[in-house]
Amino acid sequence: MKKKRFSDEQLQRASGIDIVAMLQGQGEKLKKQGRVYRWQRYDSTVIDRNRWYRHSREIGGGPIQFMQHFYGMDFVDAVKYLLDGEEGAELVQASRTPEPKLPFTPPKLSKNMHRTFAYLIKTRKIDADIVQHFVNEKKILETEEYHNTAFCGYDEKGEMKQMHLRSTLPGNRFFMDIDGSNKQYYFRHIGTNSDVYVFEAPIDMLSYITMNKENWQESSYVCLGGVAIDALKNILSTNEQISKVYMCVDRDDAGDKTVKRIGDELNEMGYEWERIFPENKDWNEDLTAGSEQTENFEMTM
Repeated sequence: MKKKRFSDEQLQRASGIDIVAMLQGQGEKLKKQGRVYRWQRYDSTVIDRNRWYRHSREIGGGPIQFMQHFYGMDFVDAVKYLLDGEEGAELVQASRTPEPKLPFTPPKLSKNMHRTFAYLIKTRKIDADIVQHFVNEKKILETEEYHNTAFCGYDEKGEMKQMHLRSTLPGNRFFMDIDGSNKQYYFRHIGTNSDVYVFEAPIDMLSYITMNKENWQESSYVCLGGVAIDALKNILSTNEQISKVYMCVDRDDAGDKTVKRIGDELNEMGYEWERIFPENKDWNEDLTAGSEQTENFEMTM
């Protein structure tokens, strides 16, 4: 028995479909917010042309993944739908067609970082010296096209493997991981002592460090990029000096569930751990509630 397989050119066309236009053509209601659209049917879902992210499930991707996630299609049916019923072009022995792994391709970077410095220091009240430290390590960058802040992660060889984007525009809640990002290398700092502090997102991590700045570089810090344990496992496996884990996730139901799940795994792995609570929902709320940081700053790349 034989079955057709889609060519690279067909997959490229399917992956380039404008999701907003497709949904509008189906009569779906979308609300424009800045440069992205929010889908009214699933109001935690934001769409930017051929990219989407569903915040409530912490999942996103392109048009193919969109059809699989929201319409329950398998890979072949999703591609055929996006190509208006077009069949695969190449005959091969029948087998389950794996979804192609998207390459990690960071966007072009801006020659200046004025918006990122303003966003992190003025809006988010992150300490200027801390921002500069991560800029110097090229862990904080800025994209050229939309001037999003980019939080970057590197592997043991110093190669960038992960990038998380966040809008610098006031009121715009857009954020997403770049296609192909490896979550085990999420945004982090490696110190020399035995402690590692674990956060859901980079803003939380930078806010906590700002409020606990003294000798901060001696400890290690890592972001989960949500609630997965991959990044923490990686940092524990590659840094033998770490023996104590501090869980610094949000003070909410999702944070409670994350601590329970990861805590059980840490117990099995033999690590000592405890939870540190922010006073408010998250660490940036704590920071902005009590910050009087100056807006006079000059940063360098």
